Amino acid sequence: MSLFRLDGGAPDHELLVPLTPEQISTDIPVRLSGTHARLVAGAFRTEAPHWLPHAEALTGSTLELSSMLPFAVLLVPRPPWWYAVTWGAGHLVLNDDHVEPGFGLRFGIRRLDPFALGLVASAALDVSARATQISIPGGGELSAFRLEPYGELVQRIAGSADLTDLTYGRVTGKRHRIRVGTSLWAPLAKDPEAFLADLDAVAAVVDEPDEDSALRFVSQTRPLDRHHPIVPELERRLAGALGCDGGELGLAWPPGAGPDAENAGSFLVTALGAGGPLHVPGRLEPEHLTARLASIPEDRRLKALRAGRITPCADEAGAEPTGAPLPAAKWLAYETTVEHTRYVFHQGRWYRIGETYVAQMREQVSDLLARRHQWPAVTWKPSGAPDDEHRYCRLVAEQPGYVCLDRDVASTPLHPRFELCDLLGPEDELIHVKWLGRATAASHLYTQALVSAEALHDEPQAMAQLADKVSTSDPGRVLSGAPDTVVLAAAGRSWHVDELFTLSQVALLRLDRALRALRATLAFADIPYTAKKKVSARRIPKQRRGGTRR
Repeated sequence: MSLFRLDGGAPDHELLVPLTPEQISTDIPVRLSGTHARLVAGAFRTEAPHWLPHAEALTGSTLELSSMLPFAVLLVPRPPWWYAVTWGAGHLVLNDDHVEPGFGLRFGIRRLDPFALGLVASAALDVSARATQISIPGGGELSAFRLEPYGELVQRIAGSADLTDLTYGRVTGKRHRIRVGTSLWAPLAKDPEAFLADLDAVAAVVDEPDEDSALRFVSQTRPLDRHHPIVPELERRLAGALGCDGGELGLAWPPGAGPDAENAGSFLVTALGAGGPLHVPGRLEPEHLTARLASIPEDRRLKALRAGRITPCADEAGAEPTGAPLPAAKWLAYETTVEHTRYVFHQGRWYRIGETYVAQMREQVSDLLARRHQWPAVTWKPSGAPDDEHRYCRLVAEQPGYVCLDRDVASTPLHPRFELCDLLGPEDELIHVKWLGRATAASHLYTQALVSAEALHDEPQAMAQLADKVSTSDPGRVLSGAPDTVVLAAAGRSWHVDELFTLSQVALLRLDRALRALRATLAFADIPYTAKKKVSARRIPKQRRGGTRR
């Protein structure tokens, strides 16, 4: 049984998704100790599972495996909220637009024992969209779950909880293992009067201050309810940014699309406003999207963004898609500040980041960026050609002590194809070079640096290949040992906290923490540069009926 909290201003018929008469077996009003509630029950019929043809073909047997998936939902008004108790598949019946996100977590923050947690599921609020679930059967304290101090969106927690506020706790005097997330999974009373008292007790706990909770940091970064009063203002600002040159926007890979996007030869953008498909050779940039969206009236841009789809392609011609088309809204990141609170648009939805959290993070990032590597006086003059970065690295390699390893890929069992670095410095620094056209582009540079450092630390083949490549490029030079300094060198913008998106700051602190665990030090270099010219996407002409596209 799970307990959800829903928008109290919505009529009960809007709280559920549309159901067919065949799916509903019961839809009746019920009275709970004088309170008028609504019970909806039924079942979803599941057709043959997708793996059935394989099993039948392999065994030569005919299998009849359709089944019923029962559900029940009890809707209970407790102004200013609706509460929904679900059994079975009942959670699938609720309309997500009216469900309060993080309701269960707010209860858990105040009642879970921080030293007896059994499960923590989280996701990284950065371009990686990494999702993690860690279970400790015997229970453990919060530090055992290796949560990042910044940018970690906790989605679910399970563990032992104090339930003295509820009927169960008062009657048994025992703790109970609960699960919390969007919903609360806990033992609620079966007696109607006691059940309503439990609902009121849960509401009181959720509204308590959390200053004394060891789990308080969980609430520092939370998704916004779609009906939160600040959302219209946030969406107005985002719509305005979508009509500009893309400078206020950044890219973030959708869940599961990271590897395909990082290695893509091109991108195909479809259903994004009028004008037909867009083919984007090379790296996707926000201005490829904003150039199309700018021609759409501001009040319709977000709808157009959410309707658009982006597909990474393995080839530069856009003829070899490597994944499914994904909503364009999940590829963009945007952030803004309203009344001292930071809001981030990420993976297609809004998140609130506490002001104390942001201030602490900025201070740490500023201290980190003070670590500087002295860069030679070689100016990057971009031409717009695909090999700009490589040609610049070769120029720097003409300076004493620098070796160009850009495009000289290494291969190990865990990392089949990666760059050890773009340049090796005079003191054997691993230098990674990138043009940062926007605040979020740095996150992709972080990934490159971490993959290299991990391979050199964990895989002897990587170190052997680095030594071989260096001696080949600079005969007589011998590495004294594994490099222990990683340098991020950037052009297009300087390494300053004000030049980085909040999400990029999160990723940078994570990178520094990971490198320190590998006994490496992170440093930064600002590359002198001249301004870069704008790039444009190519519109794919519509195919004529009966013809072929050439």
